[in-house]
Amino acid sequence: MLKLIAKFRHSARRLFWLWLLLCAPVVAYSAEPQPVALRHVRRVVLDPGHGGTNAGSIGIAGIAEKVLTLDYANAIAAWLRTHSTAEVLLTRQTDTDVGLRDRPRLANQWQADLLISIHANSHELPQASGMEVFFLAADAVAQANRQLVEREEGGGPRDGVGAIPWSVSGIVTDLGAVAAHSRAEVFALQLASALQKIRKDARFRGVKQAPFGVLKEAKMPAVVLEVGYISHPLESKDLLDKKTPALFAQAILAGMVALDTRIDLESKQESGAGPLQGERSHTSANPRRHKANRNSGNRNNH
Repeated sequence: MLKLIAKFRHSARRLFWLWLLLCAPVVAYSAEPQPVALRHVRRVVLDPGHGGTNAGSIGIAGIAEKVLTLDYANAIAAWLRTHSTAEVLLTRQTDTDVGLRDRPRLANQWQADLLISIHANSHELPQASGMEVFFLAADAVAQANRQLVEREEGGGPRDGVGAIPWSVSGIVTDLGAVAAHSRAEVFALQLASALQKIRKDARFRGVKQAPFGVLKEAKMPAVVLEVGYISHPLESKDLLDKKTPALFAQAILAGMVALDTRIDLESKQESGAGPLQGERSHTSANPRRHKANRNSGNRNNH
C-alpha cells in the first residue's frame, strides 16, 4: 500500500510539472536589444576607402588599408542592420576600384541620409597613433563655389579619373549643402564623444575639418572616419581584433541617433514648433576640433 501511495505521489508531481510547462504563461526574454528606431536617418552609406589597384596605406606585416576598410565596412554594416532600423549600403563590396568622385555620387544616387568614408592611417614614425573624425570645412564649400576647376586630391590613373577636373555643376552649393554641413558637424561631434567613451584605451586625435574630395559632392551629412594607424605596432593589432569593428559601430549608432534627433528638431522648427533646443557653440565646447593640416605627414588621400 505504501509503495502504491509513493508511486502515486511521484506520478502526481510529474503531471504537475508537465502541466506547468504546457499551460503556464510563457514570458519571452530576448538577449538582443530591440533595434533603435530612426525616423530620419533611414539610409546610411558606408564607403570602404581605396580598393582594387589602390591599396591605400600599408601597415605592419603588409596590412593593406583597402582590405581593412572593407572588413570594417562589412562588419559595421551587419551590426547596424541588427541594432537599428536603418538600411546600410556599401560603395564597394569587393576589392574593386571606385573613383573618388563616384563614392559621394553613389550616395547621392541612393538618396542616402548619411555617408561615412572609412579609412586607416599610417605614418613614417611608428609611434603615431589614434582615431580621427573629419567633416567638410565650411570654407571649402565657399571655395568650391568660386573655383571653376579643381583637381581631385590623390588623383591619378589608380583612381580611374586621372586629371579630370571637378565640374562646377557637380559641387553642391545651395542651402541644402549648408544644412548638410551643419548636420555633419553634429554627427561628427557625437561620434567622437562616443568613440572616446567606448574605446577608452585608444588615443583620439580630434574632430577636424578638411576639404576631402570624398566629402565635397555629398548632398547629405558626410564624414571621414580614420579608425587608427596600421603603422603602429600595438594599435594595428587592436584594429585587427574581430571585436573592434563592433565598437566603432556602437559609436556610429550614437552619432546616428544624435543626427536623427537634430533633423527632427529642425523639422519641428520648420513647422512652427519653435527654435531648436540645446543649440550651442560646438567650437567653444570642443576645443579639440580644428582644421586639418593637409601637410601633417599622413600618407592617406581621400
